[in-house]
Amino acid sequence: MKRSIITIIISCLLIGTAAGYATGYGIYQPQIRNYEVQVSNLTAQLAKLEQTVSSQETRISKLESVKFGLETDLSQARAEIAGYKQQVTTLQAQVSNQQKQLTTLTSEKSSLQERLDKIFSSRLIQYYGWTYEGRTWQWELPIPLSLYVEYLERPRPQSPAYWVEMAKDPKDDPYIDQLIQQINSAALAGGFTGVQKLNFVIAFVQGLPYTVDIETTPFDEYPRYPIETLFDKGGDCEDTSILVTAILNKMGYDVALLLLWNAQHVAVGIALPDGSGSYYQYNNKKYFYLETTGDGWKIGEIPPDISDNRAQVYPLKS
Repeated sequence: MKRSIITIIISCLLIGTAAGYATGYGIYQPQIRNYEVQVSNLTAQLAKLEQTVSSQETRISKLESVKFGLETDLSQARAEIAGYKQQVTTLQAQVSNQQKQLTTLTSEKSSLQERLDKIFSSRLIQYYGWTYEGRTWQWELPIPLSLYVEYLERPRPQSPAYWVEMAKDPKDDPYIDQLIQQINSAALAGGFTGVQKLNFVIAFVQGLPYTVDIETTPFDEYPRYPIETLFDKGGDCEDTSILVTAILNKMGYDVALLLLWNAQHVAVGIALPDGSGSYYQYNNKKYFYLETTGDGWKIGEIPPDISDNRAQVYPLKS
C-alpha cells in the first residue's frame, strides 16, 4: 500500500513536471525563437560591422601611408623653402650690392658723359699753311669734334657717283662757307683775277699733305667727306677732289669729279667759258682739268705721269 502511494506520488510528480514543462514550452518557445532570430540578425550585423571595420582599418592604413608620404614631402618642402629663403636673402644682398654698384656706375657714367659732351662740344682749331705766288698763307678753322665724329660714323660710298653727294652734303656747309669768306677776303685784298682766285683755292687744297688710305684708315679705299679732309688736314686724290668740288660748288662754279680709270686717279673739272689748257667734254661743256694733289698745278695742267685721255665726268649740278 505504502509502495503504491509512493508510486502514485512519483507518477503525479512526473505528470506535473511534464505538464509544467509542456505549459512552459508552449509559453516560452516563441520568445526563444524570437531571441534566436535576433541573435542571428545581430550576428550578421556584427559580421558586416567587422567587415566594415576591416575595410576602414585598411583605408586608415592607406591614409596613414599617404599622410606619412605627405608629411615627408612637407618636411622636404619646408627644407627647400628654408633653402630658397636663404638663397633669396643671399640674392637680396647681391641685388642690394649690385644696386649700389649701379648707382656708383650711373654717377660715374653721368660724370663721364658730361666730360665727353664737353669734349665733343669743343671746337678744335685746325691750322693750314701753304704758298701761293711766292707768298706764304696761314689760316685757321675751328671744327667741332662732334661733327667730325658724326661724319666718321657715316657709311662710305665706294661708287664715284655717290662721291658727288658727299661733296654736296649740307651738314658741313657752315665751315665751307667760313673758308669761302677767307678766300673772298684774300682775293679782294690781293686783287686776284677770277683765274687767280681759282688757282688760289687749288693751291690751298694742294698744300694739304697727301696720305694713303691704307696707312691712315683700316681700309684700302676710304673716301672722306670735306669736313673730314679739313679736320685730318690731308687725304688722297678723291678726298682732296671732293673737298675742292665742295668749295667751288658753294662759290657758284659748275664743277665735276673726274674719274680717270686707267690712271687710277681722281681730279676735278670746272666748266669755264674762257678757260685754257686740258679739258674733258661732257654735255657740250668743257670741264677744264684741276689737279688737287701735288704743288703748283694750275687750271688746265695735267701732271705728265697721268696719260689717261679718257675720264668719267660726274657733275655736281644736274
